[in-house]
Amino acid sequence: MKTIRIFIASSSELKEDRDQFRLFISTENDRLHKKGLYLELVQWEYFLDAISDTRLQSEYNAAIRSCDIVLCLFFTKVGKYTAEEFDTAYEIFKDQGKPRIWTYFKNAQINTGAITEEINTLLAFKKKIGDLGHFHTEYSNIDNLINKYRSQLDLLLPSFEAEATAGTLDTKPADNGGEATAPPANHFNELLTSRLLLAIRPHHRKAEDFLAYNGDWAENDTLVRTAKQIIINAYVGVVGVQIRKLMSIGEEDFSRSKMERYLENCHITAKRSIQLLCYALLSKLWDHQVLSKIDFSRAQSEGLTKFFRNAAEEDLLGFLDLLRLLLDIFSGKKLDILLSESLALLPKLSEGSQLFGACAKLAEIPQLLESRSYGPADCLEAETNLATVLEELAFLAEYRMISINEIDFNQQRNDQQGLYLHNYTLLVGESQAKNGSQNKVRRESSPVISHAVILFKDNYRDNINLDPFIIDFNGLALSGGSKICFYSHCNTFGNLDLNFSFIEDNSLESIRKSNNPKPDEANLNSLNAWLSKRENRRDMNFDKVYSLFFEAKRALTGVEEEVDDDSF
Repeated sequence: MKTIRIFIASSSELKEDRDQFRLFISTENDRLHKKGLYLELVQWEYFLDAISDTRLQSEYNAAIRSCDIVLCLFFTKVGKYTAEEFDTAYEIFKDQGKPRIWTYFKNAQINTGAITEEINTLLAFKKKIGDLGHFHTEYSNIDNLINKYRSQLDLLLPSFEAEATAGTLDTKPADNGGEATAPPANHFNELLTSRLLLAIRPHHRKAEDFLAYNGDWAENDTLVRTAKQIIINAYVGVVGVQIRKLMSIGEEDFSRSKMERYLENCHITAKRSIQLLCYALLSKLWDHQVLSKIDFSRAQSEGLTKFFRNAAEEDLLGFLDLLRLLLDIFSGKKLDILLSESLALLPKLSEGSQLFGACAKLAEIPQLLESRSYGPADCLEAETNLATVLEELAFLAEYRMISINEIDFNQQRNDQQGLYLHNYTLLVGESQAKNGSQNKVRRESSPVISHAVILFKDNYRDNINLDPFIIDFNGLALSGGSKICFYSHCNTFGNLDLNFSFIEDNSLESIRKSNNPKPDEANLNSLNAWLSKRENRRDMNFDKVYSLFFEAKRALTGVEEEVDDDSF
């Protein structure tokens, strides 16, 4: 295994970008380990509390000297130590020919009141590196940075692959004759953008207005970007997030890595979209079952039990089967449902239909990626099939998702009523994990359920509570920002842990029942003391998710929590 060490230098104002870049590196490692490569991030905060004036210069130089790549990020200022890191890397590069150095300057909006004299350090540094003949690059947001740097990595990695251990490389050629030697025309997302914009037009006012005034939008690069942004923000919450990633990949320079990730994200976008509908219907079916017991057919009972007892996540076609089963229940029992438009999908889910065929082809992508026999034509086919799926789900452009965090009560002197302050995160395609930019507060005269991800159309009080099938892990952990995770599977035949998949990188988060009992609510002093500790409130939140899952399982299947009895 060849380790490629990457040193990141930046000021504290770009901590969120560094965190997101770290997530990108983690995702890249999932792909690169098959080639015998591993990207190791080196940052001072990993091994020192701070860079102090008392540190040994030799230790400082050694850290950078051992790196292959140095990445410097700047925004409104250049700190003393970040500048020194660049200088050290540059001197070592002149002497040894490495590390390779990249400098990225963030070009984003900033409040003028936040500008200080430190802006002069930025201007001076730009002039300095210009005089050295070093070219810098600008980036607008973290997605843009990742796209730019991924392209650079794709150019750089072949030289490292040659150093990796022989035999760990996958050299099986693609069906187009192996690695592309010349980039073809970059038409990724063109078909998807055109078809989805037309599909959401009846459901989204902004799309309607855009098309009404810009009939020639496809011929203007600026308008094409606007069209993509409309689509990303139109499709509800997590679906928009997946489309955003797909659009972002499509803008990269052509490479084998780009094709691989494009195919992978076409598959996962379709799966998450069908999964969202399944979880919304499951949640609503649970509500109906609590109010009035429903008699399921044997096939329906077996299908529901299969879902709750699965010890591994369903694949795309498995979720398609579950969606058909749930819609059949709602249609046959004439049950009320907020997502009434989804009932029109029922006749389109049978084998032989266009929608089923598109899903079946998308479900084959994991095997295609495993074989490493794919080319641009496969990407276009995947894009076409995904467009077919998302066209049928265009009604989701009428819905929104929010994550309700904690609810505060505010009552001033002589105020007889008081108001509840709902702290929530609006989940849109542009939002990312740990990004607090979408946090909002809504004043209401009555509370709603806290720590829940909800789906709604017009009035957010008329909603589908997606808990415990879709959760905001960061909200439950009281750690700030949002981290939306989909239920994946339960360790049914093991310790009964619940596993959730993070929508940004598909990494798993596990929830298990804590051994932290909540005091008797009758003893207010003990309860208040217990609740005053953050870790107790966190355990309480996750324990609630855990118990809700098994309550839903019991209500919809009749299966109790499955535990092994002690035997002697």
